[in-house]
Amino acid sequence: MKKNIIFGLFSMLALVFVSCEKDYNDWDVEEGHERLFKSLIFEVSKVESTQVELKFTKSIDATKYIFEFSKDSLQFNQIVKTVELSSASLIPFATSTNQTKVEYRELFSELDGDSGYSVRMKSVSEATGLESKLSQIFFRTPAEQLFKSYTPAANSLTVDWIISPRVTKVVLYDQAGVSIREISLTEQQKTTGSLVIDNLAIGTSYTVKILNDSNVRGSLNVRTTGIFDSTIYNVLPTDNATTIATAISDLVAAGSKNFTIVFDKNTTYNIGGDITIPTGVNDIAFVGVADSNGVLPKLLNARFRVQTQINDLIIQYLNTTSAAAFFIDLGTKNVHNINIDGCEIDNINSIVRLSGTSVVNDVNVVNSKISRTGGYGVFNVAAGQVINSITAQNCTLTEISTRFADVRVATKINFSNITCVNITTAMGHLWLFDNAKPVQLTLQNMIIGGPNGGAKINSTNGTYASIQISYTGSYMTKDLIVDARPFTGITAVPLDIYGLFVNPAVGDFHIKEGTGFAGTGVAGDKRWF
Repeated sequence: MKKNIIFGLFSMLALVFVSCEKDYNDWDVEEGHERLFKSLIFEVSKVESTQVELKFTKSIDATKYIFEFSKDSLQFNQIVKTVELSSASLIPFATSTNQTKVEYRELFSELDGDSGYSVRMKSVSEATGLESKLSQIFFRTPAEQLFKSYTPAANSLTVDWIISPRVTKVVLYDQAGVSIREISLTEQQKTTGSLVIDNLAIGTSYTVKILNDSNVRGSLNVRTTGIFDSTIYNVLPTDNATTIATAISDLVAAGSKNFTIVFDKNTTYNIGGDITIPTGVNDIAFVGVADSNGVLPKLLNARFRVQTQINDLIIQYLNTTSAAAFFIDLGTKNVHNINIDGCEIDNINSIVRLSGTSVVNDVNVVNSKISRTGGYGVFNVAAGQVINSITAQNCTLTEISTRFADVRVATKINFSNITCVNITTAMGHLWLFDNAKPVQLTLQNMIIGGPNGGAKINSTNGTYASIQISYTGSYMTKDLIVDARPFTGITAVPLDIYGLFVNPAVGDFHIKEGTGFAGTGVAGDKRWF
């Protein structure tokens, strides 16, 4: 009985305390301070030259988010962009049972490259009018590169860019960085994304920038073709190998030493044999002028020879055939450098053949398409020659017979960003060397593929214990079958050339979208990126 009375007293006291308990969390909010909670996270997740991706978390009861961009450092004195996003339109990047941890990622575009931005965000409830405190952050966009490419000629160049309405002018700078010409873009030039800049100096370097008012949207270092301050000979449509060589000899006799030989656009020249560069020439350049579609002047059955010696031999922006002969054949000759740039060279034995006791410093082949080579290999250097280096870079090679190189002397060979596809022609191996005179071979970012005429392929002609060869960073399609000597370090692509490239049968080696190719934008001829 006593226990029951005590229990009853405690129960009554508990009811009294409960009825008198105050909710200490139910405070009144002072007028002017009631607001939404701001997002727990507000960060930059990715920034590019003209856009930024922002990461932020959900604000409870917010119906919209307001973003303000200012071109200063968290001062917000130059608001240049305001964006409102409805909460209903947002798609979570990452969900969570805790609503304050639901994550969104949104992309904001039409920013300027190489610029500092402050961005602040607040969440708003349109039902109550309440707002959150501001979240803010600073970021900087990297420099933009709107330019895609350029095509030079002796006294002009054509620049091409990604079409955008937000461009107003192109500015040309000399080698000292001084602005020498400003060109306001017409609506047609904006629409086509292309501009011809003429009245330039031959063989001269410039910098071209494209701007939207004062904002630089792209910058490109360019160079006109030919040799600076050289004698120019404009090849006649009726000229051939003999008449061109005679014209050069006559100019040498008149006192000239440096030459630029110009082949005009929209013209086919029946060269018909060897253009022999006479004694007395110092530097010489054979250059073509591309038309508005990038089509190069065509030289039929053209080969280049040196009578005794010259300094630099330059061949630029020409489409040539050579009747399966050596494109440049040097037998006991002295040449400082051989530079081939922007050419389309077809039906040759080798690009360069050195024999006898020739002496050459560097051979450079860049930005060129080479097709249908012969049994001597793309490059052929016999024993007894002296050569410092051979470089092939940003080139597309198709239907290559036998090998890339047959080099029997110690030298440096560099192959980078090469796209090589053999469909009908069989290549037995890539390299033929002399083990006693080892080369230094550097290979980077190559794509090699195709059925190779149904033949298996080897890395080398033999076993070279003294030569290190690695294909790490390069790729091989699955239709290329390797024989006994493998491509050490190469990455096998689980696609044939028709699965990897857009249309290899007609020479379109852009990478197909959606392939998941790991080398996209890195490997192969960069002109296909």
